[in-house]
Amino acid sequence: MLLSLASCKITVEQKIKQAISHQIERYPNSTLQDIYKNFYQDYFGTEHAIPDKKAVEEYLLYELSVMQDVNYDTIIEKTGWRNNFVRVPLSLVKCGKISADELLLAFVESAVKVDTETADNWIAEWNVIVKILEEMHLDIEGFDNDKREIAELLIENPKMALHHSKKFNNSYHPHYRIVEKTIYENRLKKFAE
Repeated sequence: MLLSLASCKITVEQKIKQAISHQIERYPNSTLQDIYKNFYQDYFGTEHAIPDKKAVEEYLLYELSVMQDVNYDTIIEKTGWRNNFVRVPLSLVKCGKISADELLLAFVESAVKVDTETADNWIAEWNVIVKILEEMHLDIEGFDNDKREIAELLIENPKMALHHSKKFNNSYHPHYRIVEKTIYENRLKKFAE
């Protein structure tokens, strides 16, 4: 993994910087925890979020029922630097462009697209991302504290998924589901446009 990152250092580094810059431009109140979540989603997709299909369906329906202040933001966002997954906003379901059933199927199907046995590589990749972030000298609130906490969590569980930070949730009220990009393109893109 590190060899492949090193051999493509300029290209990968540029892609990581672009992904970070996009995150900060779109969500200036992002913390390191939110940046972690973005890159984690690109690496592991939906694998961490699917205990069973029924529970996922119930939570999707619950979230749709409690969504407030829907601004019908329909921007499909790529995740991380590889862009393996996209964030599909639930506002597309609320406004009737995508059915809850279609989104649920795409979300669940996306879980099998990830090799979850690569946790050691994830830690190495995250360390590269953090180093690039440090070199970018961004003013991210709580950076050092979040960096330390994430490192400690990864020692306990190398595949640790995190929620968005409280600051992010209060600022942006995110409601979306992660879908693998080819599944999105083949199954949902026609509805989202």
